[in-house]
Amino acid sequence: MPGSVPGPVPAADADEIPQRLLTALVCAAVEPKLSGVLLFDLPDAHLATVADVLDRLLAGPTGTPVPRTTLTAATTDEHLWSRPRVSRGPNGIDFALDPGPLTEPVPGPSIVVVPDLARLSLPGKRAAVQLLGADAATVEHAGLRRRWRPGARWLAVCRTEDVERVSPHLLDRFPLRLIVPELCVQQGDAPLGPLPAAWVPALDRARSTAPRPPLHPAADLAPRVLELLDDQDGTGQRRPLALARTARALARLDDAQRITTDHADAAARLIRLRGARRPYVEPLPEPDAVDTAQGIPHALPEPRPGTERPPSTGTPVLEPGPAEHIGSGPAAGSWPTTDTPYPEDTPGPPPQDAALRTPARRTTGPRAARGPVVGVRAARDLWDLSPVRTAMEAAKYRAVRDRSDRLVILPRDLRGYVRAPEPVRMLTLVLDHTCREDWDWHTALDPFLQWAYVTRAPVHVIEVGGRGAPNELRAESFTALSTRSPRITEALDRQPGRATPLAHGLNLAEQTLRRAFQHHRAGLVEALLVVVTDGRGNVPLAASHRGRAGRGAVGRTGLDDALAEAGRISGMDRTRLHSVVVDPGRQPYPELPQLLAEALDGSVVAGRPEHEAADRGR
Repeated sequence: MPGSVPGPVPAADADEIPQRLLTALVCAAVEPKLSGVLLFDLPDAHLATVADVLDRLLAGPTGTPVPRTTLTAATTDEHLWSRPRVSRGPNGIDFALDPGPLTEPVPGPSIVVVPDLARLSLPGKRAAVQLLGADAATVEHAGLRRRWRPGARWLAVCRTEDVERVSPHLLDRFPLRLIVPELCVQQGDAPLGPLPAAWVPALDRARSTAPRPPLHPAADLAPRVLELLDDQDGTGQRRPLALARTARALARLDDAQRITTDHADAAARLIRLRGARRPYVEPLPEPDAVDTAQGIPHALPEPRPGTERPPSTGTPVLEPGPAEHIGSGPAAGSWPTTDTPYPEDTPGPPPQDAALRTPARRTTGPRAARGPVVGVRAARDLWDLSPVRTAMEAAKYRAVRDRSDRLVILPRDLRGYVRAPEPVRMLTLVLDHTCREDWDWHTALDPFLQWAYVTRAPVHVIEVGGRGAPNELRAESFTALSTRSPRITEALDRQPGRATPLAHGLNLAEQTLRRAFQHHRAGLVEALLVVVTDGRGNVPLAASHRGRAGRGAVGRTGLDDALAEAGRISGMDRTRLHSVVVDPGRQPYPELPQLLAEALDGSVVAGRPEHEAADRGR
């Protein structure tokens, strides 16, 4: 129907991710200014499938594949702008330079695939900044001079935890951004779903050389675009232009005569802008966890001798409700994930507070054990050579050097691996969400996150008692390569749940630290364990391993298991492991964090300023 907005309306259901991705690829094929598509957290196995879909959209009914170029960490300028051509002439062998893949020697669109934008080489990043969204491009390289109008479509992939490694100047060059961590493709010719028949005429007009009729924007389009991006102040003009161009592409797919505010809203929903997405409705707070056998809230131990529980005064507003069972039933809410087209805006420790330092790394042992391979370059010595790339480099000149079947390798053909520095410091955070009902722990955790940010240490986060966990009797964990990862912000803002599997959280921390100390290729130099908890654990370790609650009374079992796991952690190398317990100062049982710190052989830090002042007064 004229005036309707094409494309699916994004929702939290993962089944609509293929439809949104197909809509974005069609918009990139229809609108030349939408030349960059950036996919966050795309599974590696699906990159080739997505590239094939974009290939078919650009190729048209003929089905002739368009030129495709892949840029990696080993890409150099010689791979981008020119190609050596060897020919046999009447006077012998002649050498010439032809235009390279990015100079688009073949008329028509092409595809540039970047499997990992964070590890793209410096020449590749310079090429992306120069070509993406440019009206004209000029290259003068090694005697080659060429000027052309860029028409290539860039398809790049980046993990959200690697966003801090990419310059915002480069990220802004990609107008279409989607987060597709749970993409599921189908078998057959339509892996992302069938192409709507109403979009075929727009694709045909985009492939033809005839000029297309202009689309006139509505009078309220620009104010609506700026309204949708009202929280993006200070980010430049590329985001409003990208949103407006996406709206223009959707209008072309709709065969509309004007670009209306409905198209702008559809473009915002396509990339899931926070102002246009459906709000996440959190479930109502659940009542506190109750032991089904004894009816004791939180299954707390009895006070230690000499410690009296504060007397309760007054009349309670609500009478205690019936006991609830804690088990592995359906979660109260979904475990939310990052879903924003601009993850670089997610706040982490402010980078202006301290200067970054080069990651510490060991200098002993063979070079081959100093980090993962991220590329190949000309060898500087005979250590850590890449035999395959060395043979490929020598094979290019095989016909010139020796006409026999031998492969002659000269010193200038040697290629060595480029390895990323492997950090040897790590921060492990154990976050007990059930202890932060009445205080803000961001201030208490900021010094530890600053230390991890400055030293470029990875952060292993273990969440205990978070609302919406897949199994409330078990702790959940993940590893972020940097404190700028959006997942850390989500973990710090998660609401508390009912159960507190503190023993399982400490067990996961012990396994993580032991694995890092023993199996880390470079060997950890220093590790920092920070536990934010009030010390009250109401889930035994055996129940966490089973995934379901037992029938008997809990009592002190959860607390004793937590202290036992803390004792196992204290047996590690004390010169390299430092443990800290952040005490929220909750009543009753204020001594439990101190007991946990003693078992960890660590120190206690006051979580709240008023709690610290009270300690000084005593």
